[in-house]
Amino acid sequence: MSTLAPLRFSVCLDMIFTDRPFEQRLEHIADLGFRAYEFWTRRGKDMNITIALQTALRLHCVAIAGNSEASPNDPDQRAQFRDEISRSAALAVDLACDNLIVHGGTVRADLDRATQRAYLLEALREAAETASDAGLNLLLEPRNPIDHPGSFLWSSDEGFAIVRELGLPHVKLLFDCYHQQISEGNLTQRILTNLDLIGHIHVADVPGRHEPGTGEINYEHIFGILREHNYNGYVGLEYTPRIDSAASLRAVRMMGQ
Repeated sequence: MSTLAPLRFSVCLDMIFTDRPFEQRLEHIADLGFRAYEFWTRRGKDMNITIALQTALRLHCVAIAGNSEASPNDPDQRAQFRDEISRSAALAVDLACDNLIVHGGTVRADLDRATQRAYLLEALREAAETASDAGLNLLLEPRNPIDHPGSFLWSSDEGFAIVRELGLPHVKLLFDCYHQQISEGNLTQRILTNLDLIGHIHVADVPGRHEPGTGEINYEHIFGILREHNYNGYVGLEYTPRIDSAASLRAVRMMGQ
């Protein structure tokens, strides 16, 4: 038996057990022995019930989306972005959540890339201050341009460079293995070279965004290097199960032990 610590998994409830009401999903993951969860937005969810169940089931909310629509690289959407971050931060505090996830927005064809990058950094600095004041971390997530056409930030290399440039201890990168396999590949090197800048990891296989072990990514290897290098953050299970959700979660958890 391995002496390495098992990975800590967080279940994304906007993608798993979706045939059940959101509140019931909390009960299902608790019954399976998972202690952490995450979701995208509060839309269609009763947060009062969620908070009560979270307390009763002794669950921990790891992350929620900081911006769902506003593009931080777009100066015309700055006020909307600021409002989304403020509202998400307030919800995260109510949930005793750790992290706000922020994407880089959609490319504006009428602005050059350098200008949009400058606006993005300015918006992130402002969002980071809001997050820090609320005791939260900000997680910057590159998203692949196939599933998210026009994504301004799709490269983890650029994402890591932005995190380094910001130089703020509570701003990290969310490394999504599914997105980065599509966008860049070479996952092992990118993870190991930048592990100190990674605040959260998402997993799903390629193609199809199904559970690890159903596609081309060698997740036994990925999970192994994370354990060997003492990654102590959470691994978010953000995938659409091909099989029964409970059986799928059990199988993935076994891979991380």
